[in-house]
Amino acid sequence: MNDASEECARDSLSMPTTDESAAEMKSRPTRQLMGRLVYAASGVSLLSIIGQLTVVASIPLLTRLYSPSDFGVFTIYLGIVNILAAAAALRLNVSLYVVGEQAYAAFKLVIVTIASTSMLTAGAGVLLASSAPERLLALVYLVPIGMATTGIVDALNCWSLSRGRLRDFAIGRLVAPVFMALSQVGFGFLQWGGDSMVLAHILSQLVLIGFLSIRVFTWNEVCRVTRVPWKDLMAVARGEYKFPLFDLPGTILNFGIINLPAILIGSLFGTSMAGHFGVAARLFSSPISLVALPLSNVFVSEATKGNERCKSEHSYKSGVFLVLLAGALITLPALAIGAAAPYFVGPLLGPDWISTGNLMTALALTGAAQALSTPVQEVPSLLRRQGLGLIIDSVRALLVFAPILLGVYGKWDPLHIIYAMSAGGAIGYLLRTAVSLLLLRGASNRNGVAAPKPVHHLGLIRTETGEVA
Repeated sequence: MNDASEECARDSLSMPTTDESAAEMKSRPTRQLMGRLVYAASGVSLLSIIGQLTVVASIPLLTRLYSPSDFGVFTIYLGIVNILAAAAALRLNVSLYVVGEQAYAAFKLVIVTIASTSMLTAGAGVLLASSAPERLLALVYLVPIGMATTGIVDALNCWSLSRGRLRDFAIGRLVAPVFMALSQVGFGFLQWGGDSMVLAHILSQLVLIGFLSIRVFTWNEVCRVTRVPWKDLMAVARGEYKFPLFDLPGTILNFGIINLPAILIGSLFGTSMAGHFGVAARLFSSPISLVALPLSNVFVSEATKGNERCKSEHSYKSGVFLVLLAGALITLPALAIGAAAPYFVGPLLGPDWISTGNLMTALALTGAAQALSTPVQEVPSLLRRQGLGLIIDSVRALLVFAPILLGVYGKWDPLHIIYAMSAGGAIGYLLRTAVSLLLLRGASNRNGVAAPKPVHHLGLIRTETGEVA
């Protein structure tokens, strides 16, 4: 056992008895680590499961209250907001995982950045309002609001995870989807129209912001954030320049890969087809949100705490274990559900939604691969390899969008285009998973490289998702 392993064992275990074998001594830290990961992930996942099951359970009712075109508008809104919200903080929200004494300055910088980018988006939306289709005109004014609220939620989630507040984070995973699902159903019964689905999303984000703000901040901490000098914000911005320089383009590509296809399909084949695509993607995104995303959150929480010499070795073992767990819990069931979807989606959602089953079969490939990639999606940022992450995301974007462009040029059937896009997306996710695990393996071999070099800016000492999440 090397020095790092011995130190990890001393930190994790009591002194072994004399008759305890060397193999048992070596395996006990690993067993304890895996047990802790399963316990933490199950706590986050349980509340996420309740929240996402509420969303899934509401879909058969929502498909009878709203038309495919209404779902298409909501899908387009959500796709645009997800992309813009990922860029709202210029990815400086991820710096909350790695900054030390300047955490309050970093959080204030994130909020200021979100406010600035949201106002710029609102201004651009007003200028472009005259050219927007009438069916999407309301989105010009709702998108900046959704962008700001979702960006602040992401920042609060990063703050919660960086402070080890997994319980509050997990409760938030329950609050937002349940409130949105119930609101959409209520607005549907009131016949407020398709735009009310968008309003329900914005209200759910506001409720989550209020909940997390109360739970993870004391009044004293709020005062500390507001009183941070502007020079400290500039110091954090200079010290964390790699996040907007490298991590931001990669994140936009990543969220574009997930969200742009629905927008493109809506623009090419109409909002009804976008609605079918959105419901199919929503049914597949739920298990990812149920299990894979909480696994990512737990990985981030584990990777950013504890003995620095233990981090690299434990992070690699955690990454491999969580990827295998995601494969067993999500990937295999997702492929089975995708194969059976054409037979049960029509009776479940109603006769107007039969096409959704065929789209679910096509999207099963990329959904299954995304589940494998999600637990270790933040590894490049954690190890400050944002440049490599940008290269991988660029390749993934090419694999997804090239089939769409080729299909449109060749006048393929829309379903065939989606199959080709899904296959390309699956290859891209598998590539990202392999690179993330290789990075963790390399850090493990170097014994502690996961801990970055200290950078001093007004006392800043660095000590790293995506929901990110």
